[in-house]
Amino acid sequence: MHPTVEHAMVSVATGVLSPLLGKLAALVEKEYAQLKGVRKEVISLREELRTMNALLEKVAAEDDHDVLVKEWRNQVRDLSYDVEDCVDDFLRRVDEQHGDTAARPGDDVGFFHKSFSKLRTLGARHGIADKIRQLKARVDDVSKRHGRYIYGGATSAAGVPDATAAVAIDPRLPALSKTAGNLLVGIDGPREDIIKLLLMTDDGEIGKKKKLKVVSIVGFGGLGKTTLACEVRQELRGQFDCQVIVSVSQSPDIIKILTKILSEVKGPQHHMRDISDLQDLIEEIKTCLLHRRYFIIIDDIWDPFVWEVIQCAFPDNNLGSRVITTTRDQSVAATCCNYRHENVYKMKPLDEEASRRLFFHRIFGSEDACPDELKEVSSQILRKCGGMPLAIIIISSLLASQADKLKEDWEYVHKSMGSNVGTDRRLEVMRHILNLSYKNLPPHLKACFLYLGAYPEDSVIWRDDLVRQWVAEGFVGGTHLEANDVAANYFNQLVNRSMIQPVVTGYDGEIVSCRVHDMMVDLIIRPKCEEENFLTAIEYSNEVKIKGSIHNVRRLFQYSDSTSFFDATPLRKLAIDLSKLRSVSTCGSCTYIPPLSEFKFIRVLILRFVRTQKKAPTVDLTAICKLFQLRYLKISSSLRLRLPTQIRGLLHLETLEIISAVEQEVPSDVFQLPRLSFLSILPHMASLPAGVGAARCLRSLASFALQEETLDLIAGLRHLSKLKELHIHLPVDERFEETAEARVDGLCSSLPKHGGCKLYINAWSPKAWFDGVPAWVSCLQRLYSLEFGVEEVSRDGVAILAGLPALVRLDLWIRGTPKESIVVAGVGFPALKHLIVTCRALCLTFEPGAMPRLQNLKLEFDADGEQGGCRNALAGVEHLPGLREIHARIGVLRGATGIAVGAVMSVLDGRSAAGAGVSVLEDAIGLHPNKPRVDIAFTEGSYGGS
Repeated sequence: MHPTVEHAMVSVATGVLSPLLGKLAALVEKEYAQLKGVRKEVISLREELRTMNALLEKVAAEDDHDVLVKEWRNQVRDLSYDVEDCVDDFLRRVDEQHGDTAARPGDDVGFFHKSFSKLRTLGARHGIADKIRQLKARVDDVSKRHGRYIYGGATSAAGVPDATAAVAIDPRLPALSKTAGNLLVGIDGPREDIIKLLLMTDDGEIGKKKKLKVVSIVGFGGLGKTTLACEVRQELRGQFDCQVIVSVSQSPDIIKILTKILSEVKGPQHHMRDISDLQDLIEEIKTCLLHRRYFIIIDDIWDPFVWEVIQCAFPDNNLGSRVITTTRDQSVAATCCNYRHENVYKMKPLDEEASRRLFFHRIFGSEDACPDELKEVSSQILRKCGGMPLAIIIISSLLASQADKLKEDWEYVHKSMGSNVGTDRRLEVMRHILNLSYKNLPPHLKACFLYLGAYPEDSVIWRDDLVRQWVAEGFVGGTHLEANDVAANYFNQLVNRSMIQPVVTGYDGEIVSCRVHDMMVDLIIRPKCEEENFLTAIEYSNEVKIKGSIHNVRRLFQYSDSTSFFDATPLRKLAIDLSKLRSVSTCGSCTYIPPLSEFKFIRVLILRFVRTQKKAPTVDLTAICKLFQLRYLKISSSLRLRLPTQIRGLLHLETLEIISAVEQEVPSDVFQLPRLSFLSILPHMASLPAGVGAARCLRSLASFALQEETLDLIAGLRHLSKLKELHIHLPVDERFEETAEARVDGLCSSLPKHGGCKLYINAWSPKAWFDGVPAWVSCLQRLYSLEFGVEEVSRDGVAILAGLPALVRLDLWIRGTPKESIVVAGVGFPALKHLIVTCRALCLTFEPGAMPRLQNLKLEFDADGEQGGCRNALAGVEHLPGLREIHARIGVLRGATGIAVGAVMSVLDGRSAAGAGVSVLEDAIGLHPNKPRVDIAFTEGSYGGS
């Protein structure tokens, strides 16, 4: 690997200049010297662009640029894209003319040399030479234009960390996250105030009437309204038949919002039928809630009309149901509360003490650890933060990221935060703080951060999707095989700087999903994306809304609400040059197949197809095989797809992910793709293509059924030294059980010899269950995650599972009602961290020493009259030393005796949860010395197997 290529990184300021310089360096080596007169032009082009690249990095270090500087920067960025397109087009033509495949993955220079050795026979060599001369002339012209002024900005980008160095999540962040919901940030007082408002009737009495009540939390963005509402929800857990939280945002999709509410109300065990009619959705939700006491949070309402529609789904059933809304707008808050202003809670900033605790805890772990010389400037910084939790967290994360805690650096941060805060200055101060954090990002993180603007507002963003898209876009330094690990480090850096907010944490403590605070989107991402022409978003609703430029579009993202559909018309009318696009994504209702043949330089392609009529056509995507530069392809579809039968021409494809509602065949030569790293077909492949051993770059394979005919095909797995994840589906049927032991033995013998591959197995189906835990399960010594469905679990079955040394996650579905308690003995399960048990009646007993590393316990079971399905539900739970969280989902049948129609209800006094099941559960959990976080909720229906 050429050193320039290896360490290439993209920043927003430079567009693609850095990786382009590496490609130009390869162009002038040895073989290319044969083209007379062109080698000199390429060398000159490379050196001119190298100088521009260095100057652009200086420009990026300062704000408030002269308009000519901005225009010159934009011209260089667009020019760099065009130069790279020219080079990539040349490589494509070389490949097409000679029909050759690329060199081995990771050997980019080998590919360059192999291609350029044929230049003498390439008929179009003079055409490429002319294009390079034209581009060189454009570069010269831009350079002369820049000569009208002299730039005297920053001399260096000092302090930029090594972009490829391993980065872990800051260990202070989990504690900070805990702090954010507890007394240390002053949440206790507001939480009790909200609970009191919820309990109080319109007559000022507590717990006497049970009419539906709405309380609205109003306040400036970043004050912690959502955190407060969620803490109230947590405090009142177990007192409601169902709890739901849903975010609205500035561009709400009402159908999507109501569908989310309905899904949460029904529970995950229920199949959701598609309902696209607004009135039908409202009536369905009302029917589900009619006999249930519910607690619902509607977060981030901007438009009173949206609330007027959503509230129609909430029946006043006289069961003491409660709704909390959050908003930044006083008038919206009043509307939500039906103008009962006493039910509007105005959020206040944190007081000085809480602000100091939050600030110093993030940076030093405690206030006592702060050096004396930093205390005064810390107080000045906190005064400007004005008690806004988001501002404090962002600015303290910026300071915590500095290796040396120097007073002059802190004083610089203080001066950069703008004027002293006042009621009318909060927005401007927040803008200064967020902009300062963005400005202080290393260059390689700025493009990664702005790419988050591609996702719809309030989206949960999965880390693996994001980092693979960064790699495909070319934002990440390092070799091809290192890039995903480097990208994961980038993700961790953004988390540590609080630029993104963690949502879900995995079994190993790694953050697997995130979201972006809407203040960050509104004040930084959208303005910067527009200024840098970084991406363009088109929203389809009642009208087409365009965010960003339509000139020289490189990244195009299309969204629709649930009632609107994509078509080609807006793109044609806007005259967007599709040949320049590098990323295209569709999100929402879509049956429109984009003109794939025009995506000449596409790198990232994300397509979603939704059935809009009973008889829907097959989606023809065979043209994908012509997208030479494609690196990332993800398709989600409820329609049948027609893929190309062969895709070996996609020499750069790294990620292929297909989520299909119907059985899906994959191209027969998929394992011949030289750079393929991630292959995922869900729910699973109809058949495993031959030749898996040739995919030497494969890191993740998901998923295929372990059929008898598959055994010969998977033998090649042992050659995959890079494989980290392998997902297998076990078909639960009589034929499989007859040959299960042979199949499992064949699988185990085919696993890669290195021990770093995590094995995931799904052996559960709603229609098929194992009688018990089979003996052959004990052969799966490298099993990492197991989803398993059984009729019953015996002591011997528990012992088999307990003997799996690498098992970290167990999702166990038990169809029958246990005749006796399931006893987990004090040995075994040495690695288990996450346990999910779904059954009709919960009877678990943990002996001392059981599951020493268990952190998360999720229980799903049915209510059962007086006992609530909890007979000795969690006996010995106090023996689980590492337990941190317990989630219980209790299924209730509408109209059943007891719990379903309010037996869970207590009077609204906040003291206890009636309902024997909840009481038994909470009594058992109360014995645990660690006081794990508990979340109890009720869902409609049954968790039983029949």
